[in-house]
Amino acid sequence: MRGLRADGHEITVLYESAHRQRVFDLGDQIDRACAVDSYTKVDSLWSALHHLSPPRPVDAVVTTTEWAVVATAVLGHLIGARSVSPRQALACRDKAVQKTAWNLAGIPTADWHVAPTGIGTRLDAERVLAASDLHFPLVVKPLAGGASKSVSVVRDVGGLHRAASAVDDGGRVLVEQFVDGPEWHFDGVVERDELWAFMVSRYCEPLLCTKSGRPSRSITYTPARHRELYTEAADLTRRALRALGLDRGVFHFEVFGGPGAFVASELACRPAGGIVGMMSERVIGVDMYAASARVITGDRIPRGAGERELTHGWTFLPTAPGRVNQVDPDEIRRIPGVNTVIMRVGRGEPMRDMAVASTVGVGFAAVHGDSVEDCERAIDDVVAAVERMHAGAPFTADAA
Repeated sequence: MRGLRADGHEITVLYESAHRQRVFDLGDQIDRACAVDSYTKVDSLWSALHHLSPPRPVDAVVTTTEWAVVATAVLGHLIGARSVSPRQALACRDKAVQKTAWNLAGIPTADWHVAPTGIGTRLDAERVLAASDLHFPLVVKPLAGGASKSVSVVRDVGGLHRAASAVDDGGRVLVEQFVDGPEWHFDGVVERDELWAFMVSRYCEPLLCTKSGRPSRSITYTPARHRELYTEAADLTRRALRALGLDRGVFHFEVFGGPGAFVASELACRPAGGIVGMMSERVIGVDMYAASARVITGDRIPRGAGERELTHGWTFLPTAPGRVNQVDPDEIRRIPGVNTVIMRVGRGEPMRDMAVASTVGVGFAAVHGDSVEDCERAIDDVVAAVERMHAGAPFTADAA
């Protein structure tokens, strides 16, 4: 927001009620704002512009919110403003559209199958297996979800039926082959069909670890110390982006496997969640959130020096659902290797269940060290310390 203001733009914000306070906090940066009932509804976004009546035509429409990607693109197309195109947006939202493009381009990705009318019975589950040649274990997910919401690993027909029935996507569901091994995320900026900025990170555990009570956490590899890894990852990313037709924008690309055997999983045309943005500023000198707007508006994207020696990483601070938060951020800051602690849940407030989404936590901690292993140890120490604090925290009912 401040970057756009510094570039001389007028700023109009359309927001859902959950983001009302954030909009008010940025009031000095915003020229006009209007609430909308949903980021996914083009009619709501479009009518909001009519209510506000900006004095000049809108030059660009951008979003950093996964759920708003397609509606934002359609709105931009309707009013003749710069934006990601609707075709690009859909390819970066709908997993089946995405995987079809990758299959056609010869990009390795897990085998998959769409059940367009859902899996309402065990017989439906058996039919999906017969039609697809998939075999257990399998991953069940919405076609256009996010943050691992409603994503499950299933190991039998009954589990497939139950998991598919729990997906809130109008009845349809995506079933794909489970891919074992590490999960990575490649983040960057593509401009004029070339990688302008690029960063390679690996999750300490695949994101589905949150379903079993472990927080999302990640280590970023320093480019100067891992040149071969960056070369291979960048080659796969260029191919994946071109297959989707995304030639301009910020992206978050998740893959499984490792060097020599990367398997494409999902690609989004928006900045990553958590504090990946902090990592990109420290490691490659790029503010991904500012870049996500500037790459569309055409303004210059500033670039700092980045990191050449140290390794950086971060973790969500885990939750203990049913208890109230008692985490002392100062105690976390004293752990060797920790350089930043950000709290999202106040002391004494109830905590959500990490199984709901990979973006749930009481806060974040960023770490640094001389190696990947140093960062992993620091993150493990942070998670263990938070879990000890939770062990003595009162239950929600007791606190009330």
